[in-house]
Amino acid sequence: MILIGLQGAPTNVPSDPKGLQLVLEYLKEAYGNPPLYVHENGVGSPNDSLNDNDRVEYLSSYMRSTLDAIRNGVNVRGYFVWAFKDLFELLAGYQSKYGLYRVDFDDVRRPRQARLSARWYSGFLNKNGSSLLLLTTQEGLMPK
Repeated sequence: MILIGLQGAPTNVPSDPKGLQLVLEYLKEAYGNPPLYVHENGVGSPNDSLNDNDRVEYLSSYMRSTLDAIRNGVNVRGYFVWAFKDLFELLAGYQSKYGLYRVDFDDVRRPRQARLSARWYSGFLNKNGSSLLLLTTQEGLMPK
């Protein structure tokens, strides 16, 4: 019998944004620069906080690497964050938090609250990705 959700989320998963850039550049050279989409890039955390500075730093570093690849001529057409909201994860059930929006699973209405990363990502998109410079505010890291 397999019990889903009892193994726990993977721990100590390395972060390698430069690796993403190198893979994108390799695909450009090896396959004639096809259109590329980065899907489901994000980081899970057991932390249920709304101030998820670690996720902002993670996303910022991966988006910076993706933009560097684009500047080097890679045909990246899209970048999609994992995930919009907290949800059931195969290995960790509801324990690992991947969402830009926190979901309160203890409340039958499942209310959602925007995390700092949701506000940061919205600001990044509203600026058309023109700036990944970060400044520290009272709320944490936000786009400049």
